[in-house]
Amino acid sequence: MGRHIDRRNCKRFKVNDESFAFIDNESKILCKIRNISRGGISLITIANAEHIPELFDTDIFVTDRIFYLKNIPSKKISKSSYLANKSPFTAFVKSRVGIQFGKLDSDQAAQLEIFLKNHATIEDVSEL
Repeated sequence: MGRHIDRRNCKRFKVNDESFAFIDNESKILCKIRNISRGGISLITIANAEHIPELFDTDIFVTDRIFYLKNIPSKKISKSSYLANKSPFTAFVKSRVGIQFGKLDSDQAAQLEIFLKNHATIEDVSEL
């Protein structure tokens, strides 16, 4: 098998463990951020990815409300099953959801830069 080629336009960043997102689907779906870039985000959720709409808003936050960025226009671009460990005792089937950000306003873009600076580190994309 050949090596995976990453076709993304933006570098991906690994986030701190306290970083989460909400997908707004009439109610909010809580997700763990797997990684993030200036152009999108990869999320892990126990919600069935089929219930996530194609277009929605995403909120990014850090626990204890140290940081909260809301209403990022978003589009679901991929979904797949996700098994972090293959233990038979895993209670939930998780989904990985790839999201592309829409046009951010200037405040959102500035807040995203603050998030990347304070809550993320550059990640080796070849392993993901």
